[in-house]
Amino acid sequence: MKKILSLAVFVAGLTGMTYAQSIDTTKKEVRQERRHGRMHIKKQGMMNKTPEEIAQAKTDRMDKQLKFTDAQKKEVYAFHLNKAQAWKEEAAARKEERMARIQDMKADREAFEKMLTPEQKEIYKNKMADRRKEHMNQPKREMRKGGKGSFKPVEASTDVAGKA
Repeated sequence: MKKILSLAVFVAGLTGMTYAQSIDTTKKEVRQERRHGRMHIKKQGMMNKTPEEIAQAKTDRMDKQLKFTDAQKKEVYAFHLNKAQAWKEEAAARKEERMARIQDMKADREAFEKMLTPEQKEIYKNKMADRRKEHMNQPKREMRKGGKGSFKPVEASTDVAGKA
């Protein structure tokens, strides 16, 4: 009787362990699928392509699925070309704005440091270095479509279910 009981406990333990491992792998697969949504653009090298190459690639990819006629293919190519050109222009403008903000921040930091004594500058630089280390050691958040932040799906708990 003891052998049968211990065998049942052993089998139940094995089942629980395999179930826990399968949950971890499904979570990883979901994360990879979410990440794949935007990262595939970078992997294909779209960032370094011209608007014409981007439009042609998108048109060809859609043509495989939708089987365009020659007239449709020309229209779709023109549409994608306009979108790609606008996207490239916006990306260039964003890059210029980002570089201007960085230069402004550097100028502000230099002006602030001119007000400090040498001892204060040393303390300030050490504090900033510590903050950079802390920032680098923080776990990376997943980028989610629709916004920033780390949020978890709401699960029904006994407290909430009891009150509702």
